[in-house]
Amino acid sequence: MKFDVILPCGGTGSRTGLSYNKLFADIGGVKVIEKTIAAFCRDDVKKIIIASSKEDENSFRQIAQNFDKEIIVVRGGDTRGRSVYNALLASDADFVAIHDGARPFVSKEVIDNAFSTAEKFGAAVTCVPSVDSLRIKTAKGSSAVERSQYYCVQTPQVFNRTKMLRAYELAANDNYQATDDAAIYERYFGEVAISEGDPSNKKITTASDLNGYIPHGFRVGSGWDTHALVDGRKLILGGVEIPHTKGLLGHSDADVLTHAVMDSVLGALGKRDIGKLFPDTDPAYKGADSMKLLDKVVYIMKEEGYSLNNLSAVVMAQKPKLSPYIPTMAENLAKAFGCEVSAVNVAATTTEKLGMTGREEGISAFCYCSLKK
Repeated sequence: MKFDVILPCGGTGSRTGLSYNKLFADIGGVKVIEKTIAAFCRDDVKKIIIASSKEDENSFRQIAQNFDKEIIVVRGGDTRGRSVYNALLASDADFVAIHDGARPFVSKEVIDNAFSTAEKFGAAVTCVPSVDSLRIKTAKGSSAVERSQYYCVQTPQVFNRTKMLRAYELAANDNYQATDDAAIYERYFGEVAISEGDPSNKKITTASDLNGYIPHGFRVGSGWDTHALVDGRKLILGGVEIPHTKGLLGHSDADVLTHAVMDSVLGALGKRDIGKLFPDTDPAYKGADSMKLLDKVVYIMKEEGYSLNNLSAVVMAQKPKLSPYIPTMAENLAKAFGCEVSAVNVAATTTEKLGMTGREEGISAFCYCSLKK
């Protein structure tokens, strides 16, 4: 038996926070909709019908050309139900499988189950048992529900095409709307059989659903700075004044750690470095508090639409011993970025008396950071 597959794709996916239709988001080198289409490129599928908004029609048609399967694009409606109805009009198969375009992880087994269940019972809804305890709201509070009787609904949902088309026509006459197609079918033609689904068959709805899949939106930067140790200067690292016989020489307070952090962020943003942003020829920055300069860099970062994902910095100094001050340095940096302290790692090391830092001529710092859109 042949099936037509309907993919309602007329929404915008605004809850993902993307500036474009979430179905065009990249997940592991392919678009969401490409992965969904590929799952239904089967011998028992006659054609795939995409219900699209006017704005995305051409994009869907271009994507359809990449598949060796009949794929047609129809204009969707102002509701999901209307989009499904328009797609049903373009179908001529005995059965239609209606599947969320934003459920790209549907497996062959789940589709096989849905198709065979629909052939046997006339209609099938893919479901998974509830793994959470359930309660129902009552007038005085709530009461427990036996969860073994309840299922979470997925797609595909598969129906006799003629009956499903008629169900939507009746629903339109009754001004009846439902959250899924099985409810529409059930209202006019009776019970729908449950087909076994899979928890991995999740729908992409919010930004968190795309975490780990979208490869863009992250930037990485590195920063390095060195200042000489001299008499008569304060030693300030990460906004912490540290008792020592010498301090760091510089136009500002010479906070070498904070300078490396700033350069790593500016590098990730493609904004050159602090020498360009805060030149030592400008008297405005003479003796400047580097933590206040960091505030300006964080402002630039946020203006570019980024926030700190994490940073890892290392301070290289033979003396003094820095470990007692590292927690406060990390807290100061986290406060500047408005992030959790766990996102900021500061470490210190000696160079075993080798080189400039080993001879206590100066202190260096290195920082890597990653920013997220």
